[in-house]
Amino acid sequence: MKYFAWIIIICLPFIASCQDKSKINIKAQYISLFLKDSTGNGYWKDIQKTPAGVFLCQEQDNGNLIIHFNRFDPQSEFINATKNYTDVIPKIPNDICGFRFKGIYYLESQPVDIAYAMYYDTKRPNSLVIVKYAGQTIIGANFHSDKQANPLKEANIRF
Repeated sequence: MKYFAWIIIICLPFIASCQDKSKINIKAQYISLFLKDSTGNGYWKDIQKTPAGVFLCQEQDNGNLIIHFNRFDPQSEFINATKNYTDVIPKIPNDICGFRFKGIYYLESQPVDIAYAMYYDTKRPNSLVIVKYAGQTIIGANFHSDKQANPLKEANIRF
C-alpha cells in the first residue's frame, strides 16, 4: 500500500498534464477591426488598446463561449452551433494565418442568419479572430490580442 501511494504521488503531475488545455481563456487589451470602405474594399484598422476595458473570452464545458467585450456591456454567451453547420464548414477556411478554426457560434439575441466563426492559436493563447457572417457572406472580423501586433494585417489577410 505504501508503494501504491508513492506511485500515485509520482504519477499525479503526469496525469494533470494530460488534461485538455485547449479551452479558450483569453484576456486581451488590443483590438483590430476588419472593415470595408465605400468602394467595398476591405482593410484592417491599426491595432489599438480596447477603449472600454479588457476583452475577456472563456470557453465553458458545454463548448459555448462567454465573452465580455468591455466593462460597460454585459457579458454575452456565444452558443456553439458547429454541429448545425456541417454543410457550410467545408467552405470556411480551416486556418487563417496560423489561427485554427474553433467553431461556429451564434447569439440568441441576433437574427438567425448571423453566425460567428472563431479562430484560436495555442501559440498565441490570448488572441482570437472572430469572423462575422450574414448567411455565407462575411460582414466583418475582429482580432483581439494581448500584444500590440496584428499578424493578419501584416500578412495582408482580406475577407
